[in-house]
This record gives sequence, C-alpha cells and structure tokens, in this order.
Amino acid sequence: MNMKARFWVGAVLALGMGFAGKAEAFVFNTPNEHVFEHPFGSLFDTRLLGIDATDSVAFNQTLAAGYSELSDRDGDQWLDANQWDFPDAERFKHKARTAGRNSVVLPEHPDDRELDEAQRASFRDAYDRIHRAFERGARLEAPKDSANAQVFYDCWIAAVSDGEVEEAAECQAAYEDAIAAAEAAATYELTEFDTYERELSPMSAMAEHPRSFLVYFAFDRSELREEGMRVVEEVLAATAEFSGATIRVVAHADTSGPVDYNQALSERRANSVVGALIEGGLLRSRITSEAVGQTQPLVDTGDGVREQANRVAEIDLL
Repeated sequence: MNMKARFWVGAVLALGMGFAGKAEAFVFNTPNEHVFEHPFGSLFDTRLLGIDATDSVAFNQTLAAGYSELSDRDGDQWLDANQWDFPDAERFKHKARTAGRNSVVLPEHPDDRELDEAQRASFRDAYDRIHRAFERGARLEAPKDSANAQVFYDCWIAAVSDGEVEEAAECQAAYEDAIAAAEAAATYELTEFDTYERELSPMSAMAEHPRSFLVYFAFDRSELREEGMRVVEEVLAATAEFSGATIRVVAHADTSGPVDYNQALSERRANSVVGALIEGGLLRSRITSEAVGQTQPLVDTGDGVREQANRVAEIDLL
C-alpha cells in the first residue's frame, strides 16, 4: 500500500473510532507510558499509518526542544526561578512535555489569543498553511523544518499578542523560512480545502481546538486560587460548547515531603477541582478523577524538591 493510501486508511479508522464516542479509542501505547491522544491528533499519529514510530522522533524531539526554549525564555525574562505562573511559560512548558511524550501538540489557534481582526486574519492564514503542509506529509519528509515552523509560529503569535514588536518580527521571519522548507518537501497529493475555518462537526471541532488545562496550587495547599478558578471557568465554557465531552482530572504533588502525605495532598487537590466543576454546573457522572501524588511528576526532579510545575491538576476534555 502506498503512502497516500495508508494516510487515508489511517484517517478513516481514526474518524471511525472518534464517532464511536469511546475515549479508549484514543489511548495509544508510547514508550514507558500510556498517553491520551485527542481525535485530531490521532489523524496524524504515525502508528495509525503503519509507519514505524521512529519516523516521527525527529519531529517530536525538535518540537519539544523548541517549546522548552520558548518556556525558558519567558520564565527567565519575567519571573524568578521559583515561579511558573506566567501564562506563556506554562503553556510552552506543557507543550514541550507533551511533545516529549510523543503525543500530538497543535499550533496556537488565533481565536485563543488577544489579537485585532487584521492580526487574526493573518494568523489564520499562517495556521492554515501549517496544517496544509502537515497533511501533505511535511512532518515525515521534513520533520525538523516542520517542527520549527510550528514553534516559530507560536513564538510569533505570542509575541504579537504581548506587543513585543522586535521579537514578533524575528519569529515571523524564522517561521517563513521553516514553513517554506517544509512545504518544498511536502509532496503528498491530498484533497484541497479552501480553509480550515469552515463549520465543523462536534467531534472535529473539539479536535481542532484541543482542550487540556492546568490548575496550579500553592506549596502544601489544595484550595483553588484566583487563577485556578479562571481555569475552571474555561473548562466549564468548553464543556458547554462540547456537550458530549467527559472530563478527566489528574492531580499531582511535588516531591517535597513524605510520599503518603503527598498522595493525600493530591487527593485533596483533585477533590477541589472536581468540587469546583460540580459547583459550576457539571454533572459528577461526566467527571473522572485520579490522584497520583508524587509518582507521576510533570517535571522530573530529585526527592525533596519544591517544583511549582508539579503542584498541579491536569484537566482534559475527552
């Protein structure tokens, strides 16, 4: 079977599993762990195409390294080493971790940023351009250029929304170079689409706008802070938009303190998030929750380390 045929077979299988409505259909085995893949990402999962997973390693590694660099830059620029509540630093760090797990990471959608209409239109064109290149095989044929195109696009849109003119120009130029190289290598002949801003079905709309959220907690605390409540409100808004979605909450603790204590602390954090979701009108039957204590840190540290990135609850719409 040629590459084009395998692509469409994989895409049809992925969509079929998605409309079946079973979250289990989007759980794939990756080295050393079990990772949730949202439906849109599964269309591009190399395992569905019958391609060896090593074919995507260069793309994922470059993506993870690029987002990690963006995160470090924003964190070092705006906050001291013990704080991680700056939105873009957190966002890019989460993307770096996700890419490092061989899970799909999407570029920033223009509707998720503070932009004027002219800026939004420009970024929609750039957003479409990335997806067209990916659909034509750029991630397999030019993985590093493709990953750099996505990272520099996100760098560009973040800089514009923050009013960083010089940085925006640098990131845009790097994006243009990378996407041009990726497009030159993308030779798969696929169906043309006028735009990715068309009306979408509920399943594909959810996939187009990935819904993964992080709620951060203060050291040794389980109550939701003001920024945590804002995240809960975003989750509730997303569930109203996608009425069939279920919610998964996974709460963590850092490695400072005894293991048993941290397990109980993560349970209290999970309960705080679930309670806030229910108070906001979400049915308990739509929520699953898990407390993992310090056993599954988002950032690897030694024992006895205070790490804000591990004092967190992950919320995913499935």
